[in-house]
Amino acid sequence: MLESASLLAADPQRSLTDLAGELAASPHHLSRIFRQATGHTISAHRIRLRVRAALERLAGGDNDLARLAAELGFTDQSHLTRSVRAETNATPGALRTALAAHP
Repeated sequence: MLESASLLAADPQRSLTDLAGELAASPHHLSRIFRQATGHTISAHRIRLRVRAALERLAGGDNDLARLAAELGFTDQSHLTRSVRAETNATPGALRTALAAHP
């Protein structure tokens, strides 16, 4: 299962079908085993990886949330905002402001 998490970390936008193919497993089996091993779905893991990347980019001074969302595979800026808020209880804008205040 660590192998699938590593493959996702390398490319969070990799499809479940591609990931399962690389691991010689069916998508259904991979999804079930991943959840048993980690306690969360592949989709949730993928979103966490993208949120982590967004937070790193915000900390690095990236200010264009719409571009950031597109580059990280979110549907749009609103999707990025909802996902970041769900993971951190703060919006990307609030986090960006807090990070800028504490360089």
